[in-house]
Amino acid sequence: MLQNSCNIYTSKLCETKRLKKQDSMISRGENCVNITFCEDDNLEKLEQDLNELTGNSFSYFLKKRFSSTLISIVSVIVLMFALISASIYEDLFKKIIFELPFDWNVSDTVSLIFVIIFFFGMVMMPSLLDGEGNEFKNILSSWFNKDIKKLKRLKLAFSLFDKKTTINLYNFDLIDAEHWIYRLLTKTIVSRFYTVNMYIRNDQIQSVKKKLESFGVANIEVIKEKKSINACDIDFLLSSREQKLYSLMQLSSSTIIPNNDKRKFVSLELFEYCGRNFFEDTKDSSNQLISGFQNFINRSFDDFRFIAQEKSMQIYFTSNVKFKNLSDEQKRLAYYLRNHIEECISYFDNPISLLILYYYVRDIVLDEKRTIAILEKFIDAVHKKQQYELIDDYWFALAGQMFDPSSLEEFEKTNNSFYRRLSINALNKLIFLFERNGHFDQALLLAKYLYEINPNKYSVSICSLYERTGQFEKAYNSLPKELNIGANAKPSDIEVRYFQRKAWIVVSQRKEDLKEEGLEALKSLKSLIFSHNDDNEPLWLWHYYNIKANYAEWTEDYDGAIQNYNKCLSIPALGAFEYGATFVNMAIAYRFMYLTSNTQNFDNIDKSIKLGKLGVFLKESVGDRDEMPVVLHNQALNVLYKMVNSTLDEAACKEIVYITDDAISVLDRTKSIKRLGMLLIENCITKSLLKQNYEDVAQRLNTHFPLLDENESQQILKLYKEFIKTDKIDRLDFLDKII
Repeated sequence: MLQNSCNIYTSKLCETKRLKKQDSMISRGENCVNITFCEDDNLEKLEQDLNELTGNSFSYFLKKRFSSTLISIVSVIVLMFALISASIYEDLFKKIIFELPFDWNVSDTVSLIFVIIFFFGMVMMPSLLDGEGNEFKNILSSWFNKDIKKLKRLKLAFSLFDKKTTINLYNFDLIDAEHWIYRLLTKTIVSRFYTVNMYIRNDQIQSVKKKLESFGVANIEVIKEKKSINACDIDFLLSSREQKLYSLMQLSSSTIIPNNDKRKFVSLELFEYCGRNFFEDTKDSSNQLISGFQNFINRSFDDFRFIAQEKSMQIYFTSNVKFKNLSDEQKRLAYYLRNHIEECISYFDNPISLLILYYYVRDIVLDEKRTIAILEKFIDAVHKKQQYELIDDYWFALAGQMFDPSSLEEFEKTNNSFYRRLSINALNKLIFLFERNGHFDQALLLAKYLYEINPNKYSVSICSLYERTGQFEKAYNSLPKELNIGANAKPSDIEVRYFQRKAWIVVSQRKEDLKEEGLEALKSLKSLIFSHNDDNEPLWLWHYYNIKANYAEWTEDYDGAIQNYNKCLSIPALGAFEYGATFVNMAIAYRFMYLTSNTQNFDNIDKSIKLGKLGVFLKESVGDRDEMPVVLHNQALNVLYKMVNSTLDEAACKEIVYITDDAISVLDRTKSIKRLGMLLIENCITKSLLKQNYEDVAQRLNTHFPLLDENESQQILKLYKEFIKTDKIDRLDFLDKII
């Protein structure tokens, strides 16, 4: 065996001279030969490529074959002479034993010559069969063993190259030791050439060393190159398993984010999570996969140069990556992730992982709370990992700009805004993150949005943000003259709810005899809520301002009522249920303002109808069956009071008939009578306006009327009288008797 040397290089697969799978396996450079192996390559391709490289070498091969054949022929002739001599030797030996003495003649001399040849043939036979020139034995062996025949052809081919030629072998670590690449090709190369360079993956060093040592290579040096990004396209070198992982890595990247002109970031968390769980053929081999996935990640960094990293937890694809069309795989993965959102949220710490998860599931998740949970974890991760620039890069494309919380007109447009659904904790972190990114205007709007939760805390935040933007006068004026420092601890929920219920029951029924008691309960509620320094619960504040607005309505202070309803709408982190109720109540306040005005201001009643419609929409969006009849009754009343002094709107009348019929059916199913009387009179009046039959509804109202409380009966009579005055409807005898 030659004392040759073998250098093992890592992180240099990109230096292969083969550019695609269809190219030749072998190429010649200056004083070197390059051989690159791909998974589907076979020996026939190698021989074909080798023949194309060597060109027309027929005379050389003829010479090689002639000399080897000549040696074989001589060996065979010698053996044949020896074998033929055996019979001659037998005759001569008999003659000497049994016929001695005898006459020696020419034939005896010839026989003796053949005997001598036989003797020397027998002596030479071991050398002919086992010596270095064992061509005869090889010929016999090649008839039965194809590997020997192939090995012989490879040796003949590589004998064309000088032994000092450097041989560069790429990607030979892709297969095991029993493969023909090692069994035939590598064995041939290391036995002939002085210098062999092998370019392999980092994690395959020990495996390749063992294979080389088995061929008797004693001088092996491992050379680890420093990382450097070179443009190259070597995905064709990947094995089928690596190709599968390569596709999964692309699926686990920000390529899923639409209109994303930023770097394509990779989530290794998502990559490993999906690798262990998403592929059916990997679920039962998790221990093996942990190593396999980590190896592929390392190879993608060092060997393939697919990914690189500049900042902590921000790993991105390099220009070496050629993105595949994986739309079908994306759909399958999206549905898988949708079913495991909670598990993913608990598992992922990288904000990029959560960002990618959100875009996978956002269009196929029915429960919005689950996507909000992803966004809240994303905000928390950005805050915790200090990846502030991700807010500037991705947040506004995802959630849009923060709205003006003081603008009622913007509510309808921002009803579905994420800012209305995020928790107080998440919004607080967003203020900080907006500030870190220089979005002071957005941080300021958020601070104003959260102001009611804790005026002391957020007035200081607002002041700080004004100061950061150089608006010193606004900064100073935003601070209260003095802090309202509470001396008490934050109250319990049961304390707050007790005074809420007491104050609400009185005002909702307009109990004059209990009015003072109700106001005292409201005062106690205020004292509880504002007697501490902690953040208030949004629902506590909403109930307080809603009840306060109702008391303002009771005293006909409709401007005060609307002002308090606006405070209800400015409270963050509430749902469509609370906001919907606020719009319904605000619509009632505008209706009362219209009815009590000396001049008929249609702007107020139009606003009432518009706000009432928004309230109905929000209530329907949460499937509220409890308060829906009351909501629908108030919207019907808003429209009907406009019709008293305007022309008949047939489409609006049909809408009222529809919603009041629906509300009555809901009350019947729930066995409730809350506002049933109002719904019945509204249904009667509207059907009368449309000249429809309403006798059954009128009869039911007549039967139900004695069961009504004073407040509801007075409202029914007031509405009836308004329409009777204008002579737009038929009279109801049982109501005429009461008037």
